[in-house]
Amino acid sequence: MDSLLTFKQKVNPWAAKVSQSLGQAKQMAQEKLGNAEVTQLPAEYLELEKRVDAIRNLHLNLLKITKVYGTDGYDLPTQLQDSVVGFSRNVVQRVNSMRTGEPTPQVSEEDQPPKTLAHGLSRVAAEGAEEIGIQEPLGSALFKYATIQEKIGDARRVMDSQITTKFYEPFNTTVNSTIQFALNARRQVQTARVKLDACKASLKTAKPDKINQLRSEVEQAEDHFVAAVEEAMELMKAVVESPEPLRNLADFVAAQLTFFKDAYELLSDVAPEISDIQMAQETAFRSSRDE
Repeated sequence: MDSLLTFKQKVNPWAAKVSQSLGQAKQMAQEKLGNAEVTQLPAEYLELEKRVDAIRNLHLNLLKITKVYGTDGYDLPTQLQDSVVGFSRNVVQRVNSMRTGEPTPQVSEEDQPPKTLAHGLSRVAAEGAEEIGIQEPLGSALFKYATIQEKIGDARRVMDSQITTKFYEPFNTTVNSTIQFALNARRQVQTARVKLDACKASLKTAKPDKINQLRSEVEQAEDHFVAAVEEAMELMKAVVESPEPLRNLADFVAAQLTFFKDAYELLSDVAPEISDIQMAQETAFRSSRDE
């Protein structure tokens, strides 16, 4: 008798769980068919859901785009990367050594050149300056342009690093932490809501001797549902009210501003020099034609 009693004590909780699971499965099936009553969620909860979804979509879409800042060659056409990298790693230094007469610094074989568009332009221009000759007007202008483009490329890599660490990584962390916590809580609300509605449905069709037990289960399910809704709303408010996205965006813009300002200043310095070389060459060209 004792063993039979022990067996029943073990089986009854399991049977109750199975019964609840079946009831919830039936409830979900009836909901899909439109034949079940569904407990409505608070209007504030539904509004928070919409706002969290909008913030999540923003994060995911921006992450897809800004992921490129972690890769050097995002602005250099793929078909050109190998050929550009094939140029001398420090052709600008080599041309500069030709101009000054100083020896070219030794470069490690592992020191791969950056694959940015600016660095690519720098290497191509420097290669052209070397072949044409820096004593020629075009060669001299190409060398100046190559030097500036290398600096612009370096500045762009600094920008990329700042955007990655101050925007991409924090945005990614937000998606995987506060936003994910809110989504998990929303799933708990859905589970609690289905359980509550399943208990209500069972109570409606209950036999008289089961009414008190099922009424108690409905009350417990209601308490669990309310608690789940409150927790989910708190977590969703944490997403909606967080200052992090705007702070990250401000850092993103600041990194871009610094880069474009640096690039503008660098180009502003070299543009008059190249213009002077061009005008001098054109004057010399016209003079030679007039002779």
